[in-house]
Parts: sequence; C-alpha cells; structure tokens
Amino acid sequence: MAVKTARFVTDLGRLESIGLDSSILIYHLDDISPYVELTEAVFAAIAAGGPRAVLSTVSVTELLTKPFAEGATEQVETFEHFVLSLPHTAVRAPDYPIAKDAARLRARYGLRTPDALLVATARHAGVSGFLTNDTGLRRLKAEGLAVLVLDDYL
Repeated sequence: MAVKTARFVTDLGRLESIGLDSSILIYHLDDISPYVELTEAVFAAIAAGGPRAVLSTVSVTELLTKPFAEGATEQVETFEHFVLSLPHTAVRAPDYPIAKDAARLRARYGLRTPDALLVATARHAGVSGFLTNDTGLRRLKAEGLAVLVLDDYL
C-alpha cells in the first residue's frame, strides 16, 4: 500500500492549527502501519512550527487506558512524556462551553461522546482543521473545519 506522504504534508501545511483525534496518537505511539509514516510527518511538522496542535484530555484517557489495563507502567510514563513534551501543542480539558458544544455536535451529527468532546475542544481552541481516521467525521466540514482522514492518503 503506497502512502501519499507528500500530498499529506502539503494538505497539512495549509492548516494553521489542527485538532488531533486520539487515534493519531495511538497509531504513532504503537507504531501501527501503514499510518505511522503519516503520523511521523504530522509530529515532525508540529515540532517544526507547522500547524499548532490541540489535544483534549479525553485523548489522554483513551491513550492511557490500555497500558493501565495491562499494568504497563513504563508505557504509561513514555506516553505521558510524549504528550506533555509535544512542542506547539496545547492540552485542553473540556469545560462547560465545550461540553455544551459537544452535545450540539452529538445531536446534529450523531457523534459518539468522546468524538464530540475531541472536536468541540479543538473548535473552542480555534483550530482550522481536525486530523482523524474516522471517515464519519468528514461531516464536520459543515462546521468550517478542514477534516483530514489518514486513509485518504493511503
């Protein structure tokens, strides 16, 4: 399967800021092929000052659940270090306005609660795009978000 990294980097470069879906972190940190080639490009662009990134603390919950369940304390620490040391990245917790917007997104688009919270957190941080591998989130273009889906670059 050919990965279209150059096209992905070009599309990513058009965005000033991006919200990151939990899957992006999981693919990257678990080294899941073929996505890791794209996630490496994402985190390299962010580190170089490309788009600034926004993560929700909901992603932290999703990211750390498996290592905690497996008793993988070292992996928890590695994942935490990665998340907390990402340059040009804000980690935000949902507050009341974000929760309210998430409810609106759930009602309008039928999103699952975690997805609605991730997107609402990113929207309230003023991002111009959202990076995911959930094709159902393409509907959020109606919200003025550019939605990049990793599978579109494979």
